Amino acid sequence: MQGSSIDNAPPQWKTILIRGLPMLFIPVILLVIILLMNSFYFLEYFHVIVGSTWTGMDLVMGVFFSYIMAGLNPMQRTVVATRLTPTMLFFMPAIATSTITAGIYLAIADHISFYNPYFIAVAVIVLILLVQGLGIFLPNEARVYMEIIHGAKNVEKIVRLTMLNLKLSVVQLILQIILIFFMATFAVGGVA
Repeated sequence: MQGSSIDNAPPQWKTILIRGLPMLFIPVILLVIILLMNSFYFLEYFHVIVGSTWTGMDLVMGVFFSYIMAGLNPMQRTVVATRLTPTMLFFMPAIATSTITAGIYLAIADHISFYNPYFIAVAVIVLILLVQGLGIFLPNEARVYMEIIHGAKNVEKIVRLTMLNLKLSVVQLILQIILIFFMATFAVGGVA
């Protein structure tokens, strides 16, 4: 299938940028506004909303889309992958980094000791999530994006990278569920 291209043309690269760039900037702009407002309440609310969105996206991608994609042929998988690219390439890094940044500001505002074993565990998990997200997810999505720009001719590459990211979403989901446990512990004052 190396030389095949999609019969129904995927969204062109300009369309992907037009749909994707707002998804990149909106969470970041909202976070900056909230930080400038210096509102702990809005920062906490923002952190919960974007964190839940991040976890929900990993649930949908890792569990449901993996199941759906497994039942499709390579061309259908490629069509789905080209539709997911704006979300995965732009929105996921934006909500992940916004969630982490808001969480760091919350930890500072809550006077949580950076030497606390719970905080260290959270920091390690967040570091793993960042390495996976920025070191694997993002480059894979950029490769898919480049394939789309070039007419989605390498169907196998698009499918392989997309399926890898969907499987990695399950790992991210499990790590985020562990993080939610720690966040709940912090929220109820179980950790000083």
